[in-house]
This record gives sequence, C-alpha cells and structure tokens, in this order.
Amino acid sequence: MQTGTLLIAQSIGPRRQPGHPERHRSAAAGCVVFLMLALGAGLLDEAQARRDLLSPEEKNRLKAADRIHLETLALTTEGTTDASGIAAVVSARLTAAGYTVVNDQAQPHDITVKVKCEERKVWEGTARSGGDADLQDSAARLWRGPACQITYRMDGHGSDWRHEVRGDAPGTNPSASAPATGQGGSSAMALLADRLAADPFPLLLAGAWGQPARLLHALEDPASTQAQKLVVIDLLGDMFAVDAIPALSRTLKDRDPALVKRAAQALGAIGHQDGIPVLLALLADQSPDHRLAAIKGLGRLAPLHPNSGIVPALLERLPLEPVPIQTEIVRALGKTPDRRMLDPLRALNRAVQDRARSDSSPELKELKRSLGQALDQFDGTHTDE
Repeated sequence: MQTGTLLIAQSIGPRRQPGHPERHRSAAAGCVVFLMLALGAGLLDEAQARRDLLSPEEKNRLKAADRIHLETLALTTEGTTDASGIAAVVSARLTAAGYTVVNDQAQPHDITVKVKCEERKVWEGTARSGGDADLQDSAARLWRGPACQITYRMDGHGSDWRHEVRGDAPGTNPSASAPATGQGGSSAMALLADRLAADPFPLLLAGAWGQPARLLHALEDPASTQAQKLVVIDLLGDMFAVDAIPALSRTLKDRDPALVKRAAQALGAIGHQDGIPVLLALLADQSPDHRLAAIKGLGRLAPLHPNSGIVPALLERLPLEPVPIQTEIVRALGKTPDRRMLDPLRALNRAVQDRARSDSSPELKELKRSLGQALDQFDGTHTDE
C-alpha cells in the first residue's frame, strides 16, 4: 500500500521548478489531501459494509422476534463447568420480558441469544463488524475479572451488538483465593448469576431489536424498578419512538424527579411535535427541577419546530428564573436561529456584564458564557469587552 501510494504521489505531483517554493508546497499539500480523501472514502465504504451484518429483511424480522433459542456457556480456570444456573437466570429474565425461551435448537425460534460467562475473561479482540469503542454496550477489553458476554445471531449471522455483565474487579473476587479447589469457579458463576438477575439486558435486547411495545410494557409495569424504567426511557428516546409519547407524557407527572427528567429529555430526543404541549405545561411547574427538565427537552425540539410556541414560552420564563435556570434557557434558545430572542438576550447580556464587574460567581460566569455563544451566531458584537 505504501509503495502504491508513493507511485501515485510521484505521478500526479508537480515537478519542482526553481523560484516557486510556495507553489510546490501548495501542490504537494493538494496531492496529500486528495489521497487522504480517496483512501478515507474506501475505508468508510468498507467499514459500513462490515457493519451491515444483517439484511434489511432480517432487521425487519428482529422487530417481531419472540421465540428465543438460548445458548449458555460457563468457563472457569479449570475448563467448562455447569451452566444450568446461568441458563435458569437468563431464561427467567427473558420470560419476564415477554419472550418465549427454547433450549433445543431444533425447536422453532426467531433468534439465538448466546451467554458466555467466564471466571477470567480473556481478550477477544475487536468485533468483526469493525471498531466497537463507540458502541454503547461494548465489552471492556481490559477487564480480566468474571464476566458474561451476551450476543445474538439470526440465521447464523452474527450482529455487532455485545453486552457485558461483570462480576467484582480482579483481586476483590473471593474466587481468586481458591482456584485450584474448583470453589473459585463456582463462586464466580454464582456471582455472575446474581448480576444477571439484576442487569437490564432483556430491555437492551428489546431496544436493539426495535421493539418499543415491550419497552412500554416495562415502563408502566408496577413491578419495574426505577433503574429499569430509566433504562427504558433512554432507549425509547434513542429509538425516536413516537408511539411512546403518551406514556412518556404520563411519566412527567411521576413523583420521582429522576424519571421526570429522563422522560422530558426523551421527548426532546424523539423530536415529534406531540411532545411540545406537555413540556410547555411542565415549564410552568412549581418545581425548579421540573422546569429545568422541560427546558432541556424543549431545547431539542425548538430548532425542529420553529413555528411552535417554544421560543416565546422560554423568553417569557427567562426574566423570572434564577441564574442557573436562565443559563439553561439561554442554551436552549441558542440552538435555534430565531431572531425573536435577540433583544431579550442582548438586554440580559448587558445586565450580566454590569453585574459581572462586582460578582465573579461561577454561576454568573456560566450564564455570561452561554449568552456569548447564543448571540455569536448573529453578529458576534454583543459584549462591551
């Protein structure tokens, strides 16, 4: 590859002529940029091809997947061990999520889920679909303690989805003290079974497969924990699940401020106009935390729906809020080029500039910085400095 690149550079590069050093440098730089773009385009196409492990038809079938063939494997430092405890826990979790689990590959099934648990996880290299550092649930390559890796495949095709459930850090796990007796491996598997019993992997699978109905059932299930509901809300937002807007709107009335905050952010992430009225109503709530959550959600919706009432509502709240919430309002307004905010933000900026001469609090500095960023998109001449 290096030789080929060198030959191309020599063939297309200009001959040096005395008296024109700037021209030589400019032409050489152009050749380098051309080669980088050409090679980068080829690598991008290849990486994209490697990520498409499932066909469009298989991806559509994932959305309707119900029957799961479960494969489990348990490995200790002494070799393969009984995986029935792991299988029982995983099967119970998937069944609770509404899936039908089969253990015989000959039985009809839509998808195969594999759970491999190890007393000492070995390094497996990168995923075959390309780089995995940016994947939300990618395995930690440096982890050497007990861990279970969960993957799935359809019709013999693997996927780029991996989720890792870990035990204790190496050196803190009781299994490290007695590997030669066989008790260490049993302790590690028992620990991993406990972690699998609490891990949200069934919800993550439903999100990866594009099944919002299962997630909505978990969100409104009284038996779901707060942690599970938070995972569900984030997944629904990431999936742009418009069907989840009614359920998320009801969550805004929950007494748990963490759920309200995540639901408001998810409504903003979904980006649909039906989320605007409930967030505008939340903006008038007496709780500062609720108003702050509404502002963050509206900030994501404002540039998508410029003709809505978001900008006027935020401008109305601006002078009524304390400095930290004013900062969030300014950040939200700064995401839209709506010129209606110019005069109010300039007036606030002048007041902040005057106040900053005697007040050096971090909150006021952050408001000042946010005002500068919001106004810079118009003329860049907003300050007196």
